[in-house]
Amino acid sequence: MLAACLVLAACGTSKTEGTSEPAGAPAGSGAFVNITSDWGRTKVAEGRGPAGSLLAATEAVVPVETAYGGRYVSALDGEAGDGAREWLFWLNGIESDVGAADIEVGPDDVVWWDLHVWADRVHIPAIVGQWPAPLTRALDADVSGVTADPAAAAALAAANVEARIPAATSGPRAIAGANAALVERDPTWRAALEDPRRAGLTAWFDGDEIVVWDAAAGTAVPVPKARAVMVATTEDFDSRSAPVVVIAGRTEADAEAAAAALAGNPLLVQRHFAICLDAEALIACSGGQGLTL
Repeated sequence: MLAACLVLAACGTSKTEGTSEPAGAPAGSGAFVNITSDWGRTKVAEGRGPAGSLLAATEAVVPVETAYGGRYVSALDGEAGDGAREWLFWLNGIESDVGAADIEVGPDDVVWWDLHVWADRVHIPAIVGQWPAPLTRALDADVSGVTADPAAAAALAAANVEARIPAATSGPRAIAGANAALVERDPTWRAALEDPRRAGLTAWFDGDEIVVWDAAAGTAVPVPKARAVMVATTEDFDSRSAPVVVIAGRTEADAEAAAAALAGNPLLVQRHFAICLDAEALIACSGGQGLTL
């Protein structure tokens, strides 16, 4: 059972999206591949691979070792997973239900591999670290019909993504506001807070408290300085349902300030699974890493 889970994990945690390539990424003809460890804390390598399989694109950037007939990535750049820490990938901000050898990527795609402790967060359907992903491209088609609350729409516009205002309660969307109000009106966010593990949340509101998943500690820890959270999930908490990006604040003003910080710097969330911001719009926590201030 563990072996099957590992195969699905290292072969799978991904999905497809289009213009989520980070600003300043090197030009080229293939997919951009970013490789880190410990929940994005340490950069390992980055570069472009040719169009084709995601596995082939990765092999063009670093040496790759595989198992299970080449369908499970066991090591990148000479560093192997050991069961506690494993190589997982996201494609354009979404995890995949197919493996790295079975998914096609092209020049509009951005791949993120990370080696990290994955206990209790095996399944993370969406991340914000490839913003404006996951609101630009789905697993095999462009995302259409994106809606957003005004503050989130401004952040999307700064990343050259158009959205209709206001955010709907279904479909691909970016919601922004006071957490209590978002819980009341958005069914996905309400369900995610009821079961953060199933939703793959790595930073979230636990009642009135903002908490972050600390993988090293194996638990969620409070972030007293935090005023807002930026995190993503999907409607059905799987790779095929609509992506939902959440900017939730203690107050409406906190959410607006966080969205404004993202609009001013679209790279704010780069290489973070989720973040929380303090009153000065500084990152106070990072999903998986825990506290940063």
